[in-house]
Amino acid sequence: MSGVVADGFNSSPMWEMIENGLQQPDLKEKAIKSVGAILVITLKNKDGKEQSWVMDLKDKGTVAKVDTPPKNDVQLILKDADFVKMAENKANGQKLFMSGKLKIKGNMMKAASLETVFKQLDPRAKL
Repeated sequence: MSGVVADGFNSSPMWEMIENGLQQPDLKEKAIKSVGAILVITLKNKDGKEQSWVMDLKDKGTVAKVDTPPKNDVQLILKDADFVKMAENKANGQKLFMSGKLKIKGNMMKAASLETVFKQLDPRAKL
């Protein structure tokens, strides 16, 4: 089991996808270039449990599950289910934010770059 998987979180496959994508040097470089920030994503699952992940897309090009979020450029806080929808391109980050389902602490512009990362790191066929 990967270090990014969290029990009870439907987003675990997304984190594995991101982790796998970041192991490819060209994708890692692209993600670092397009984001240039340390993102923390804190999700709450249907049982009310919270878990955070750190995406270092500033220097290292890594993703890790953490208990306490480190210093970061931007933190996104949302429900696990909404994160999955956003990662699958079924929900728009801006709309989630406007409806209060997505909270952002820090650099708003860096938060907007997250959707680009999903598109870049998604191994599924591009249509």
